[in-house]
Amino acid sequence: MSQNSDRSVVLGAGPLGAAVFRQLQTQGKTSKMYSVMGNPAYDMPGTHPDTIDGSDPAQIREVCSGADIIYLCMNAHYVDWYGKFPPVLDATLDAAAAAGARLIYADNVHMYGPVPGPLTEDLPNTERTRKGKLCGELADKVLRAHIDGKLQTIIGRASDMYGPGALNSSFGSTLGQRHFYPALAGNAVGILGDGDVPHSYIFVDDFASGLITLAEHSDALGQVWHIPAAPTISHREILNLVFKDTGYPPRIRSSRISGYFVRLIGLFQKDVAELAETLYQFEKPHVVDHGKVEAACGATPTPHLEALKITLDWYRKNPP
Repeated sequence: MSQNSDRSVVLGAGPLGAAVFRQLQTQGKTSKMYSVMGNPAYDMPGTHPDTIDGSDPAQIREVCSGADIIYLCMNAHYVDWYGKFPPVLDATLDAAAAAGARLIYADNVHMYGPVPGPLTEDLPNTERTRKGKLCGELADKVLRAHIDGKLQTIIGRASDMYGPGALNSSFGSTLGQRHFYPALAGNAVGILGDGDVPHSYIFVDDFASGLITLAEHSDALGQVWHIPAAPTISHREILNLVFKDTGYPPRIRSSRISGYFVRLIGLFQKDVAELAETLYQFEKPHVVDHGKVEAACGATPTPHLEALKITLDWYRKNPP
């Protein structure tokens, strides 16, 4: 069963929030996007969204008043998650409840931790790293609000994102500027961890369209859903596709011992320590299963080669 909603509010103006906003406008829906993270560096490059203090419940409630659907697409550098994400989520839950709006929460898969097989929605939150614990706690809060009858919520999850504007981990991407800019210049590109293990990547536009699809289906309420992405391939395979588009011969460096040095440096640098927590995703298979959404709503994700062409065209137009 679907719901046709007239007014949507997008909280978060990074690449994902901007893609959701753009697609809503294309569909002719009344929508507004706000920057809420308190740092314009986290906004989609080239955009100039209205800015509010996302941690201020009064400001969030004001911009969400009258909304039918609220999309929360938070993004920040890893070290800022702990201070920024909880208050923005709390304020958004309050605002959505006051407006009687449906909340669509864009999420990642850090809470699962390393598992021996594909990631499915029924897995428990077992990750004990700082980020993993935080992500699990935030998601539990979203689901609890629905269970308690405070508001309607849906969680849409995906692994690493790439696409226009997704430059680095601040934008939810580990496939970004440190890969695309060198490849466009014909230079070597490095891979963190094992380049030949499968790893799920999602195109930002597919993540956005998946969230919008879930938002309009009442049967999705109160549940976690993995957003459909193109078939999982290895780091080396996706970079080969990147070089195929550039026209340069592939120059890819991969070292299984690179993780050791990242963990070592992380003992002294907080930002590197945050990256070190996620290394298991690049040293072992990291496959996100989206069969649940496919069975309920269908799935037509953009093929990687097509998505990478769109991505590289954006990087060409936005040099470093």
